Amino acid sequence: MKKDRAKVVAPNTTRRDILITIIGGLFALGIFVWGIAALWKTVPHNTLTGTILAKHFTPQPEEQITIGKSGLSERKLDGEYRFDVRADRDGKTYTVWVDKRDFEARKIGDKFQFSIVQGSTR
Repeated sequence: MKKDRAKVVAPNTTRRDILITIIGGLFALGIFVWGIAALWKTVPHNTLTGTILAKHFTPQPEEQITIGKSGLSERKLDGEYRFDVRADRDGKTYTVWVDKRDFEARKIGDKFQFSIVQGSTR
């Protein structure tokens, strides 16, 4: 019978391997952060100013329940408030959904500033 010899454990990673792994990980993280930053900048938002042509209210009573850090919050809505706004820059008419306070504070013929995401024209 053979005697069991004690196994010798030799380190299988060197400082060079560890350094290469750390640099590679930082490089991959950098590419990921750069990609997120590039996407964040390329979302095309435009702020336009125009004249309110029409005000529309569509009654659709609903109750919105939101779950957040503070628990459940409840909000009751009367309906949908929107303006038809003709932009000064390009002359196009946009439908802009607004809050009840904005709807009541403005009248037809007032100037209104709003933001759009590229491609959401009517």
